[in-house]
Amino acid sequence: MRFSFILFFILAQQLHVLAQCTYSISGVIRDEDQQILLEKATVSIIELNKTVMTNVSGRYNFNGLCQGDYTIKVTHADCQTIEMHIHLKDDMQQDFVLSHTENRLKEVVVVGTSVVRPEGMTGELKGRQLLSTRGSSLGESLQKIAGVTVLQTGNNIYKPVIQGLHSSRVLILNNGIRQEGQQWGSEHAPEIDPYVANRLTVIKGAASVRYGGDAIGGVVLVEPRLLQYRKKLSGEVNLAAFSNNRQGVISTLIESSFDKKEKTSWRLQGTVKRGGNAKTPAYWLKNAGLEEANMSASFGWRDKSRGLEAFYSLFNTRIGIFSGSHIGNLTDLQNVIALQEPPAFIKNAGFSYVIDRPYQSVQHQLMKIKAYKEYNDANRINLVISSQYNQRREYDNIRSESTLPQLELSLLTNMVDIVWEHFKNPRMKGSMGINIMHQLNSINYRYFVPNYQSLDIGVWAAEKYQKNKWQLEAGLRYDLRNRIDISDNDKAPFDVLTGNALLPGAPYGTTLFQGISGTGLVAYKLDDAVRISFTLSSAWRAPQINELFSNGLHHGAARIEKGFMGLKTERAYSAMGSLIVKKERWEIDWGVYNKWINDFIYLEPGFPPLLTIRGAFPVFDYTQTNANLSGTDLNLIYKINKHLTAGSKASLLRAFDLLAKTWLIQMPSDRYESDLEYTFADGKKTGQPYVKMIFQHVTRQQRVPPSGNIEVKDARGNISMKSDYIEPPAAYSLVNVEAGTGLDIKARKVDLVFNVYNAFNVSYRDYMNAFRYFSLDRGRNISIKIKYSL
Repeated sequence: MRFSFILFFILAQQLHVLAQCTYSISGVIRDEDQQILLEKATVSIIELNKTVMTNVSGRYNFNGLCQGDYTIKVTHADCQTIEMHIHLKDDMQQDFVLSHTENRLKEVVVVGTSVVRPEGMTGELKGRQLLSTRGSSLGESLQKIAGVTVLQTGNNIYKPVIQGLHSSRVLILNNGIRQEGQQWGSEHAPEIDPYVANRLTVIKGAASVRYGGDAIGGVVLVEPRLLQYRKKLSGEVNLAAFSNNRQGVISTLIESSFDKKEKTSWRLQGTVKRGGNAKTPAYWLKNAGLEEANMSASFGWRDKSRGLEAFYSLFNTRIGIFSGSHIGNLTDLQNVIALQEPPAFIKNAGFSYVIDRPYQSVQHQLMKIKAYKEYNDANRINLVISSQYNQRREYDNIRSESTLPQLELSLLTNMVDIVWEHFKNPRMKGSMGINIMHQLNSINYRYFVPNYQSLDIGVWAAEKYQKNKWQLEAGLRYDLRNRIDISDNDKAPFDVLTGNALLPGAPYGTTLFQGISGTGLVAYKLDDAVRISFTLSSAWRAPQINELFSNGLHHGAARIEKGFMGLKTERAYSAMGSLIVKKERWEIDWGVYNKWINDFIYLEPGFPPLLTIRGAFPVFDYTQTNANLSGTDLNLIYKINKHLTAGSKASLLRAFDLLAKTWLIQMPSDRYESDLEYTFADGKKTGQPYVKMIFQHVTRQQRVPPSGNIEVKDARGNISMKSDYIEPPAAYSLVNVEAGTGLDIKARKVDLVFNVYNAFNVSYRDYMNAFRYFSLDRGRNISIKIKYSL
């Protein structure tokens, strides 16, 4: 009897244990660089000696597990192995993100994994190099990538220029959403807080149909890090300070999970920035301050094969416009341009945080909801619904006490994106989708562009096939764009001189544009260290509303712009080739490109300057031609020894007007950069300390039309006929310094970066700065960036 009782007790215990061994661990494995799902990643539970491999959709699964503590190990070819300790007490969803092993010393500028990027020529900022740009605007940050320059308006406004193209030819995806503001303006900088991003990626050229057919120049991806589904509270605090305009920045981020099962995640982030007048080597730039206050919030929920994410961001900025760019009469304007310096009362203004007229005030809100569902481990449906509201107010330099703006632009954008991702077999993957976008634009106070609404519909498909050393990609897209005028008669386009309506008593009507875009890529891996690729693409872009109908003062750019209603659709044909080499001591990333753009739209300086009640301003007209843009981007890195590394970058562009048989105006000149970095040995509480010298040289843009219809007066009073109001500025060379280290302080990680820009305080003007007519560029700027990880 006693033996039977003991036997019954043992069997009951075993049944209890077996009853507890019904739990599961599942999830997906993603690539940190590309955010793609990784097939054939190995996932192991070390204590149980169990191993599985991910399927074509990157998913793994362990069943029949008991409660307890386990160590999970994840490996994948060319990726860093990671291990994680977990405590299992219920079914668990655990995703992993793997970063690729880096052969180069410290920084990653251009993607260099052994996996061919589907987008062809790309560049990237993340990690330490992204940290070194903190506190700067998005456009400023992207200048670190070879082939990316900026279209600059004064000290605070930077727009990315990719291989000579910018504004509406460059799409910006903010957390997967196409950023829609008044981006057509040359001085309308992207309304994005760079602190939102964990990585900034540039896709050069029209190499992907997924993002839009009008991305002739390329695509900028602003990518936050993935939501962290874990109970532990984590985050970071970023601080930045700059000497030139005495700017200070603070940005914080915190994130955690709501529930014990870790199926939900949330994140809050915010940034505050303030800076005053900037300083050139010779004088202060009056009214060049800025203020910024931004925030974002994210929420996520996930189950085994489905999930939901919500994101909201608010961007607020107030930017002073350099007082020396708004001039009262034609004589003073011509004298400022001839003498190439502002009047004395501007130069002697000194430092101030006060922002007076003229200035811009911009607010941008973005809301996004994304839902996904996976089917049969081989199909995934993504649904993204988003809404954006952009409000831009511009305040002129007027004598009245009015607090109202002189121009207000409001744009409401609603979008729906549906994407089907399918995995036919390990060699072939693809996706297809539909994009729908509706916009409503309104204008108040002074006329610049008309009120309108538009409906854009795009349908696309892309496939990728990989076998052995070859990879083939192809994509096709069709877009339909319909714009309808909703202007009242008093808001119709009018002539800035006479005040008469261009189309009196009637709206400008409905405009319909449609076209097909396509791209194809062939890539070949010679071995694990060398790959080559070649891309052909065709894309089109409809004339923007400002190019068709603008007719007045473009406040921030300090010029009169006149549109032309007869503009045609641009059509671009592009060819790109790239070579990537990753040896033990060498890295080479070399790309060449050639773009033929029919009916290329650009701003051409006109004559004479115009005197309005707002002051005297240069005049620019929108026109078209057939253009050819060809160039090369080169990035070299050589590891001299374990401490010393040398690097070099070069970006060269040739832009030619095929109809006029002369050079195109307002294109970046050649740029070269070399650096030498010394990395010290790690200390007890320091990690990877380094110091870096950077030598930058920008050539004079000599490839401009030799003559034109503009009367230009030099400092001696001599007049000649030129193609621009001022000759391209001289070449310049700058020396920059960067140093940094990681610190361990009471089990917390602190990263420090120290920068000196223009260390020798060189006086210069950049050809791509719209304010080169009125002032020098800023001088020496010393900054420090601190990142404290919680």
